[in-house]
Amino acid sequence: MSEWKRHSYGIHIGCYNNFVGCMKKLLSILLHPLMGLLILTACSTATPVAITTSPQPTATQVKILPTPTSPNDSITYQNLHVTMLQNEITTDFITEFGSTRIPSPGMKFLWVHVQLENMGQDQIDLPLPEHFSVLYAVTELKPTYGHRMDHTDYTVLDPILFSNKAVDAWLRFDIPDTAELKNLQFVFIPESSQIGASFSSPNYPYSEDHPTFVWKCAPQ
Repeated sequence: MSEWKRHSYGIHIGCYNNFVGCMKKLLSILLHPLMGLLILTACSTATPVAITTSPQPTATQVKILPTPTSPNDSITYQNLHVTMLQNEITTDFITEFGSTRIPSPGMKFLWVHVQLENMGQDQIDLPLPEHFSVLYAVTELKPTYGHRMDHTDYTVLDPILFSNKAVDAWLRFDIPDTAELKNLQFVFIPESSQIGASFSSPNYPYSEDHPTFVWKCAPQ
């Protein structure tokens, strides 16, 4: 190869190397911002988050507590005639076995005397004790066994009430010692065993629209 050709070939090689070096630098310059943009885009892209909203509470249907009747007043449910004859509060009592029973601390006894009469032509089932309650403010109290001397206990009555027959007996309730007759109401709920739950005065929400009969425990 002649001297001139070797010189020309060296120039070409040098130019080529310079060209490749320039292209690498240019490509590096172009790729750096692009990679930065891709990284920034990936970091700034948030995963969609589902936002749930709590359902709005629906209004609860409220049944107003029926207007109470007075002691000795009678009510009629189907063929059953019910009368609250009298009531009294005691701090102890003599059982039919002759022993004295005292209440738990902070409590006393309420006695409710009721009469039930079958006005129909067919025999009927006597309401269970659980169908009676006493309301003290917003507290529902249920009866318990009494067996008080000379007082027929409701729990010993015959479960069947024959046509045109009447029976009477006493129901015992344990009430707070701060309660007075004027603060108490006697309730008959023939189709339920509980007046309601989580109720607040003066509106008493009932679980369903069950028949409800109320007496004042003290006369006006």
